[in-house]
Amino acid sequence: MKYKILFLLGLFVILGITSQLQSQEQTTEPIPILFDTDMDTDCDDLGAMAVLHTLANEGRIEILATVVSSKYAWSAPCVEAINRYYGRPELPIGVPKGKGASVDRGSTYAKAIAERFPGKLKTNDDAPDAVPLYRKILAAARDHSVVIVTVGYLTNLSGLLDSPPDEYSPLAGKDLIRQKVKSWFCMGGGYPSQLKYGDWGNFMPDPPATFHAINNWPLPICFSVEGEKVLTGATLDQTPDDNPIRMGYKLYLKEKKTRPSWDQLTLLAAVFPDDPRWVITRPGCNHIFDDGTNQWQAEPKRDHILYRVNEQKNEEVARWIDGYMTAKPR
Repeated sequence: MKYKILFLLGLFVILGITSQLQSQEQTTEPIPILFDTDMDTDCDDLGAMAVLHTLANEGRIEILATVVSSKYAWSAPCVEAINRYYGRPELPIGVPKGKGASVDRGSTYAKAIAERFPGKLKTNDDAPDAVPLYRKILAAARDHSVVIVTVGYLTNLSGLLDSPPDEYSPLAGKDLIRQKVKSWFCMGGGYPSQLKYGDWGNFMPDPPATFHAINNWPLPICFSVEGEKVLTGATLDQTPDDNPIRMGYKLYLKEKKTRPSWDQLTLLAAVFPDDPRWVITRPGCNHIFDDGTNQWQAEPKRDHILYRVNEQKNEEVARWIDGYMTAKPR
């Protein structure tokens, strides 16, 4: 009888702890994410959007907008098609209306996806200006809550920094960022350096925007780029034929099966910044040259943080990403 009572008491304790943990999980607020993608050249933007929507399905994040930083005509319609596939056709989409990266960079998949899954946006011209959209979303957000994730060019953030007060907020761009943004996770550059000018990566297609955004940002910046050895996408052929992510990867990769995961890693670092699979370097300085090249330096110390994957965890992280990329839409 004594042991039975002790057993029951122990069971009640375990059930109480489990209930408390479940209650804590249920009351954890999702992270508000403002996602900014170029959606033109590489297919990892597609993969990152699959991860984005799956994280939202799990209740880990709230997607505030899926903004486009490319001026390529079918980037925004492609993003809209992905949002619709995942059951979120109402997500705001904005595009750069002024200067930006060349439209000649092109895409092997954006137009094809836009035409196969047509929506309200026929081209980028049908989408609103990204900078006022940023301001509207930030103004409505809780203070110090929004996590911005850029996996494209920095055109929109540069414009946001210079934006004047408007109907959405009496604050100028930099002050609005300082009040509403919690963190910025940025995919781009090369580490320890990328000193040769070219069209690779996200920093050099719009060098003035890169230089301006990073050098004038009033809060810490978290950089992530090392996805070369984290290869994902092979399991997308197990998803339905009407999956635009699967279609885009096939058009981009042709006979290949996988692609490095730069954009997906940046998003996961933003949502799981303390995960033990990251190697984190801080503090430091990501020095940006005026042509968009960069060099990571120990001095002068700025609020710059570098996220990399522990090389021993590359395959494990790849499986982590593939799981998100192949999850069913809601």
